[in-house]
Amino acid sequence: MSIPAPLQQSPGPTQPGASSLRFEYVPRGGLLGLTLVNSLLNVLTLGIYRFWAKTAVRKHIWSCVHINGEPLEYTGRGIELFKGAVIVFCLFVLPFIAAVTSIQIAYGPDHPAVVILQVVIFVIVFVLWGMAVYRARRYQLSRTLWRGIRGALVGSPVSYTVLNVGAQLLKFITLGWSTPVMNLNLQQRMIGDMRFGETPFRFSGRAGRLYPTYAVCWFLTVLLAAAVFALIGYEIYQWFGDGIEKSLDDLIGSGNGPPPLWLILSIVAAVIVFYALLGLIYTIVWAIYTAKEMSVFANFTTIDQARFRLIATPGSLVALALGNLLIVVFTLGMGNPFVQQRNVRYVMDRIRAEGTVDVSRIMQSRQQMDSYGEGLADAFDVGGL
Repeated sequence: MSIPAPLQQSPGPTQPGASSLRFEYVPRGGLLGLTLVNSLLNVLTLGIYRFWAKTAVRKHIWSCVHINGEPLEYTGRGIELFKGAVIVFCLFVLPFIAAVTSIQIAYGPDHPAVVILQVVIFVIVFVLWGMAVYRARRYQLSRTLWRGIRGALVGSPVSYTVLNVGAQLLKFITLGWSTPVMNLNLQQRMIGDMRFGETPFRFSGRAGRLYPTYAVCWFLTVLLAAAVFALIGYEIYQWFGDGIEKSLDDLIGSGNGPPPLWLILSIVAAVIVFYALLGLIYTIVWAIYTAKEMSVFANFTTIDQARFRLIATPGSLVALALGNLLIVVFTLGMGNPFVQQRNVRYVMDRIRAEGTVDVSRIMQSRQQMDSYGEGLADAFDVGGL
């Protein structure tokens, strides 16, 4: 695969009827009211309404995405998501619940078979995760229309699943160093299978441009994590001195009663601060690589004579992630539609297309549409819209 030509070069002669692509997010009111109604109905229906709630939020957000001044349309239905969830529940969740319950009743909760079955469940989720992502993308594209033309994903979910399993295993074996190559391969498969109508997207490029940034982030993570551990160790030593074991006995009371409340609260606070600090470091450091990967992958993507460009920066990604976290925490998860809106708006505000697409020649997709959607994605809580 060859690296695409620079964006400044002409993508080719302009075709009659071809036009450039302009993306924008045009917000409209009503999302807050929709969120409040969805939250109330979710409570009243014990969570069953969430499939219709998710659909309503998508319809709202999709309609705010404008391409050349015309909005996207989302045609998915809540009943389709509900049917997908029921199918997955009957095929996967219910049998495992029945098996675990039967073993616990027959042999007790500590029987080794329970652990073995839990491991089997973990392996199945790990293997099918890629299929969940692929099928969710296929469903969403098939329900997304622009100018009456819908999207499609025409590849094999099984093929993508096998590739994803291999990618995750290789990342683990190589301590993450295969991540740029594997992410590129997964993106190439996903984008290469995407269609707008009958017009294909194309993805071509090499991972070499990503490795300098990845190496910097990898070593920074190791060094900063080591520094955090060293700092905590130093603080513990300063607190207890050489007699750490004796000091702990004195604080706890040498077994003569429960430890003091202030000690328990101090330990809990220290653990929270520790993980918060590690999480902040990880977010900031890897935002550098994520911004690079998003920009490079966008540059590798084309449709017709148009090539995409995404202006992503580490600072904007950190602000996006922290803002989303605060919304989720302070709304107890009810503000998730605003998180989704922020994510979509982030991309729409920063994406560009250079070159043209002959929209007049795009034919409607002939790909068969599924009658249900996203069952696995919902069961595995796969991120995204």
